[in-house]
This record gives sequence, structure tokens and C-alpha cells, in this order.
Amino acid sequence: MSVQTDSINHSEIIHVKTRAVACDGGAGPLGHPKVYLRIPGKQIACPYCSRIFILDGEGADTGH
Repeated sequence: MSVQTDSINHSEIIHVKTRAVACDGGAGPLGHPKVYLRIPGKQIACPYCSRIFILDGEGADTGH
């Protein structure tokens, strides 16, 4: 049995314009509970699904 390492540790990268973001896994009922994250520097990873949110520019400080 072979293991495909391409799919292991694969994270979706999402570019955003605000420091406040929400993540629900993006898979509808197969996702995870919605969490709200605040980007402290330039990026943050979702603790559930490891999606990476990258801040484009300075980022508006609006949202939740």
C-alpha cells in the first residue's frame, strides 16, 4: 500500500483584506464549527483545518 504525500499536510491558502476572518472548514456539513480568528501579523492558520489566511496589504481592522 502506497501513501500519497501530496495530500498530507496540504493546506488551502486564502488571501484576505481584513484582520478578522471566520472559518468553518468550507465543506458544508463535513466542515467544522465556525471559528473567528484575528490575524496578528501577516497570516494565521485555522486550528481545525489548517487553512492559512494571509493578509493582503495593511488590512482593515473591521469585522468581529
